Amino acid sequence: MNHTEELEDQVRRLSRTVDEMKMQLARLSGGIADTEKSTRRSSRRGFLRLGGAALLGSIGMAAAKVMPASAATGGNFVLGQANVAENPTTIQADGGGGVPIQVLAAESSAFSSSTQATAGTFNGPLQGLGGATGNVEGVNGWAQGASAFGVWGLTDAGTGVTGESATGIGLWARRSGRIRQDGLLAAGTPGYTPNDFELVRDSTGAPYVSVAGGVWRQVLTDNLGLQMFPNPRRIWDGFAQPQAAGTYGPIDATLRVASQGGGVSGVPAGAKAAYCAVQSYNAGVMTIYPDGTSNPLIANWTATANGPLNLHYMLVPLSAGGKFWFAAYFTGVKVFDAWGYLT
Repeated sequence: MNHTEELEDQVRRLSRTVDEMKMQLARLSGGIADTEKSTRRSSRRGFLRLGGAALLGSIGMAAAKVMPASAATGGNFVLGQANVAENPTTIQADGGGGVPIQVLAAESSAFSSSTQATAGTFNGPLQGLGGATGNVEGVNGWAQGASAFGVWGLTDAGTGVTGESATGIGLWARRSGRIRQDGLLAAGTPGYTPNDFELVRDSTGAPYVSVAGGVWRQVLTDNLGLQMFPNPRRIWDGFAQPQAAGTYGPIDATLRVASQGGGVSGVPAGAKAAYCAVQSYNAGVMTIYPDGTSNPLIANWTATANGPLNLHYMLVPLSAGGKFWFAAYFTGVKVFDAWGYLT
């Protein structure tokens, strides 16, 4: 006997039971001539009628297959309190044509549908599997105001939000395309071992990415961190300052020399180097190094012949305060003109 035949047999047995109980109720409801017997049995007859009707109602519900809705684990689903179930509950929309139909929404008590329209249609289920309609079908998060968050993913040390796609786009900054990222506490290469292909920014906003094996690489921007001035700013004037061989410093690259009017040069404190035209009217050798470090005794500027002008454009390394030293091994004019700086 298959499942359908077994159900039909059960319904037939229940129907016979219902008919028998109806007949029994009719007999119980019948009058008795003896007044004493009628009085004595009235309360018992009423009780049997009440119990029989209740049982009949229960059997009738079972025979008609009308059962209360309940969770997959057997418990009733009650709104306004926690509901525990071991198995998932699926609510399937009855819309056709591949168009997503909202089947469940989580809504704030202060939510206003009139303001929600400015963010697009809220037409996705709270959780669901979408089709190829191009509309919102998975999870829709919307919030109002410049400081509001549509979706917030929070974790102590793990991954806050994961966007996963087999062959498509994992994350898409739609409409404005803007993505904001906080910087680290310090400037320069991050001081921790990264995940492969991680992207961060340091405290100055400079981006860093990691390659396989936990190695950081700084992302080069359009200007590579080099900021240029429209005209030079003199920071050391060999015509007005000492010309003898020797060691000079610390020289503040953030300031113009007094002979050029003084004031700031435009090189900020914290720049890695000043981009300078270093010139001399005599042949010789110079070593240029940041303030706070020792002379490396390695020449990084040389002129092999006397002439009207020996000129080299070079990066002059600076300390965090924007200062440097130079050691000249010749007598003559030395000039440093800053044309920009490297961040």
